[in-house]
This record gives sequence, C-alpha cells and structure tokens, in this order.
Amino acid sequence: MKRLTKTICIVLALCLMAAGLVFAEGEEGETEDPASQAVRSDDSTYLWIGLQYGSSAVDKITVRSADGFLIVKGNNKGWTETDIKTSSTTLTIVPSGGQATVVDENGETILGGMGNGGYILLSAAEDPEDRLITINGSRYRDGATATVTGGRLNVINVIELEHYVRGVVANEMGYTYPLEALKAQAIAARSYGFKSINKHKNYGFDLCTTQDCQVYRGYVSEHDSTDLACSQTEGQVLTYDGKIVETYYYAYSGGATLNSEDVWMNALDYCRGKVDEYYSDYRWAVHYTMDELTQEMVNRGKNIGEVQSVQITKRHSTGAVAEVTFVGTKGSATVTKSTILSALGLKSFMFAINDEQFVWNKDGMATVTDASVSVIGASEQDDNVKDVYVIGADGGVSSVSASDLRISNGTMVSMPQGTVSAGWTDDPVSSDVVYIAGSGWGHGVGMPQTSARNMADLGFNCEQILKYYYEGTEIGNIADFQ
Repeated sequence: MKRLTKTICIVLALCLMAAGLVFAEGEEGETEDPASQAVRSDDSTYLWIGLQYGSSAVDKITVRSADGFLIVKGNNKGWTETDIKTSSTTLTIVPSGGQATVVDENGETILGGMGNGGYILLSAAEDPEDRLITINGSRYRDGATATVTGGRLNVINVIELEHYVRGVVANEMGYTYPLEALKAQAIAARSYGFKSINKHKNYGFDLCTTQDCQVYRGYVSEHDSTDLACSQTEGQVLTYDGKIVETYYYAYSGGATLNSEDVWMNALDYCRGKVDEYYSDYRWAVHYTMDELTQEMVNRGKNIGEVQSVQITKRHSTGAVAEVTFVGTKGSATVTKSTILSALGLKSFMFAINDEQFVWNKDGMATVTDASVSVIGASEQDDNVKDVYVIGADGGVSSVSASDLRISNGTMVSMPQGTVSAGWTDDPVSSDVVYIAGSGWGHGVGMPQTSARNMADLGFNCEQILKYYYEGTEIGNIADFQ
C-alpha cells in the first residue's frame, strides 16, 4: 500500500469521523482496546506476535527503519495513520509510569500509552514489500509495538498475515522440501495463524514465536522456495463445514496419526486417527529407574507409593499407546492422552516398554500393510526363527528377516530388533530399569510434515496432502472470513 499523503489523511479522518470509526488520539495512559476498533487500511489481516514477554520481557526496545516511521493505530483488521509525526529512523520504547513510551533520537517523548492505545511504529516504506524494521537487532516486516507488565516491556511485532506466513514456513518445514509440501505447510500456517488471533490476549498479542504456537523468526527465515510456496497459495486457508480449521501439525507420525480427542479434549471431525501410509521412521529410546518413576508419580500428586511395575494397558487400533498404568506399593495410577508423553518424557505415542534394552536394527525395519505373516519351519515358540515369509495382499511372497519385521495389531508392537517373536508384548515391566523405545516425534494430530514431504516426492499436490491428513476439508479463501 502507498503512504497516505497529508491531504488524503485529512479526508480519510473526516470520513472515519463521520462514520464513528476514528481513533481518539488519546492522552498518555488511555486504555482503549484496539481489538474493538473497526479500522481498515486495506483488505489484509494483521497479527500481533509476541517476541519477548513474561520472564523474557525487556527494559528497553530499540526500533529502526531506514525509511522512517508512520505512527499508526491498528488492530487485526488493519491500521490508520495518526497525526503524530516523526522524522527519526531510530526510536526507543521504554516503560514509564506503567505505560510503553516512545522517545526519539533526541530523547524527546513523542508518544505515551503505546500498547494500550493500539499504537504501532510502522515502517514508512511506500512498497509493502520494503516495509522492514529492526527490533532490538533482529529484522522483521511491517511494525512494532509494546505493552508493559510488571514494569517491563513485552516486545511485539505487528505484521500482515501473508508476511507472517513467510516468516513461519521455513522454520516449521525445511526450505529444501518439495514445493507441494511447502505449499501444504503454508496453507496450514496461514490457517493456524488466523485461527489463533487473541490466543495470548492476556499479554496483548495473538501468537508467540515457539512451538506452542508456530515457530516464527521474522525476515531472516525467508527463502526463495518458501516465499514461492506462500505466493502460490496466497490467501488460501483450510476449511471444514464453512469454517477455518485448527491445522495441527508435527514432525513424524511414527506410522499412525491420532484422533484429536485421543491427545486433548475436543473431538475434531477432520482430525481422525489413521495408519499413515507415507510415514518416515524416526527412532528414539529412553530409560528410567523405578525410583525415577516413583518420583514422577509424586510430582504429579499420585500417592501410589514406590512404583513396582509399569505397563501399557491400552492401545488404539493403529497401535498407538492409549493408556499406561503404574502400580505401586500403595495403589496404582493410569495416565492417558498427552499426559503419557509428559509423564514419561516421550516423543510420540508409538512406543513399546521392555525390561531389557532395545537394540535398533541398523538396516531398518519392514512395514507390512494388508498382509498376512507366515513363519516357516518353526513353531511360534521357537526362539531360533531367523526369517519369515510375508504374503502380500496381491498374493506375492517375500522373505523378511524376523528381526526386521514391524507389526501392529492394537495389542502388540514389533519395533526394534531384540526378539525373534512377533514383537514386544505389553506385559508388566518390573525390572529395576524400564526401557522405552519408539518411533515418531510429535503429538500425532493432523499432518506429519515428513509424511507431507514423502507424499510430495510421490507426486501428490498440496491439496491432496492436506485432505489426506485433515479428512473432509476444502481449500477456501481467507477473504471470505475477514
């Protein structure tokens, strides 16, 4: 958008005043809520991104723009220019009297009550693509603002949604990934960003910069490949039943996705668990002593005494763990959903527990889908079985090393090398050290990013990828929701 001339500003202000939409220029300390003000500078959505806040809040913010600044007022629907002017290219924000106060290069106060009044220091570059600012040494697009909590400053980047997505995609998915996977990520990031407006409203912004929201690092994150993915999907969001969806995603599925209610509380019709046909293996292993598990139960307020055994007591039909039970000298405790991962420090729900250390097969493991397994020349109890024959759905037969075979039937999972039977059973483990090994990394709901990459490598486009992991969804245009 072009910088408004003074004449246009006056006309715009008169029009807005007539419509009852103009901002009060405000005195220092005003508490007007910017989210309630119907301002619009264009057809874009703006997000307020918390860069530093809470324990990472700062005492001073230095903001620079080679093109100077417009001092505007805005919210998620846009911004309008004020009559507060500055010729400075460097401004400083400091806390003063409980308010975020802006001073120029000469130390003169030019604005008070910044965050509470919805004021933004916006780059004055005429071309939106050139609106670059530096906030405490790091470059971002568009603008900056701040709020005060406990006498310190919360640092906020105010950014147009499409610019925000460009600062997310390469952080959430490798910029070397195939274009269709990057496009799927761009649509997911845009949808998630829009759905997360006001997620962190208590701090005065919408989204943070971590995995709690989406990983965002600003201008430095942009690459030609991810920019192309963003531009080719500009304005596209994922919808279900006429609404933008919660596009949860993560790194590796480990072989299966989960229903949203299997991990959290709400059941989302478009986030249904399924065997993931396109997954990449990501293996991990941890171990705990019984004393460590006892302390974990104490930390969680579970008064079960000294832990004597731990057991996977329920799995989903895909093989993902649904329930783990700890038995102690004074009782037992069962953990479910996301508590399973946090209680045991695990990366995914696809895991097994054993009393002996797991040994991964360096050559990998075979994945069998729609096949029956026949062990030739030995009984099921024979511990000397070396090979099994896999009969595929097409009737073809192939020989597979028994230690390479991965089987999931909902009650038993064969994952790492270490036995020649059908896998590690979910019997109680009561040894001094408990070994846990699994595959996958993430909460398991929605799109696994490495699986999206694999689908793209096989020739699937971004829409097919998204519809595979978010069932029943359609690609829509964000303009219909602004």
